[in-house]
Amino acid sequence: MSSGPGLAHLSLAGFAERLAERTPTPGGGSVAAYLVAVGSGLAAMAFRFSTGPKYSAVEPAMIQRAGALDGIRARALELVALDSAAYDAVTAAFGLPKGSEAEKARRVDAVQTAMRGALEIPLETMGSALAALRVSVEGASDINKNLASDFATGSWCLWSAAEAAALNVRINAASLADRELARSCLAECERIQRESAALAESSRASAARHLS
Repeated sequence: MSSGPGLAHLSLAGFAERLAERTPTPGGGSVAAYLVAVGSGLAAMAFRFSTGPKYSAVEPAMIQRAGALDGIRARALELVALDSAAYDAVTAAFGLPKGSEAEKARRVDAVQTAMRGALEIPLETMGSALAALRVSVEGASDINKNLASDFATGSWCLWSAAEAAALNVRINAASLADRELARSCLAECERIQRESAALAESSRASAARHLS
């Protein structure tokens, strides 16, 4: 079954059913991207509820932040399908013939090209999660306290997205022949993980203050 661009347009039940099928895609990478969309959506909702007369001092910034999160969410939904497509490309490359030396060489090149794609997508997913967390933290202290739990849930979704995507970065980096590129991607992966964890904790702490 093709992963296809239609993944983002499935119902929640349909997406869950596709995940449960005995097919490699969609898998964890697509779920990580979807978590970016979900987390961005929750944070944007919290910011939109932090407008009006009571929040007049912060309303312009809240509207701007919500708009930024909308952009991240839109790209994250594209990444849901792109991650599955990247994995499908790896599978297709491994399925190429390898009877002759020429075929073996073409297969190796195709596998490495596909591996680079499979590495780039989860790394972009991590970057999207981090970008959303940065926007979220900017307005965390000024959100409508009635949305504190939703906001915190969104932050944890974004942190989970970064952690889940990091697993795919590490797995694919291990298969990359270009070790310099692999090391560079792993270093970026670790940097994003550290910052994402710190930002998510900051968001959680802000939400906890609203709930106390």
